[in-house]
Amino acid sequence: MKLFLDTNVLLDGYFQRIGAASSNAVISRCNGVTDSGWIAWHSLSNGFYLVRGHSKSSAIATQFITDLLSWADVVETSKSDALWAVQSGLKDFEDALQLSAAMAVGADALITRNTADFISSTIPVLTPEQFLSS
Repeated sequence: MKLFLDTNVLLDGYFQRIGAASSNAVISRCNGVTDSGWIAWHSLSNGFYLVRGHSKSSAIATQFITDLLSWADVVETSKSDALWAVQSGLKDFEDALQLSAAMAVGADALITRNTADFISSTIPVLTPEQFLSS
C-alpha cells in the first residue's frame, strides 16, 4: 500500500508524544516491502523548523530530515496541486496541502493524528492506531 504520512505522525516519535509507538509502527511498515511511505515536500521544512526549535540544534534537525529521507519518498507536486489546496475549502491550508499531495501520489491511505480536518477526503484517513488495527 501507498501510505501518506502527515507531519504530525512523523513528529510523534521525536517528541515522544502519546501514540508515538503506533506512529513508529506505521513508519516501520514503510520499508518498500510491506508498504511504501510518502510525505509532502513541505513536511521536510515543517519538521526541520519544529525539531530545530525544540532541540536548538540545526545538526539534530538535519539528522531528523536525513532519517526521514532514508525511508520516505517525497511526493512530486505541481502548481495545479497547490491551486487545488487553495480552492479546496479545507479550513487549514497546511492540511489542504497534505491532502493534495496524498491525492497526487495516489495514496491508499492518509495517516494523521487529526482525522477531523480531512472529512471531505476521498482517500481513507486514519489515525496510526486505526490503520494498524485494520
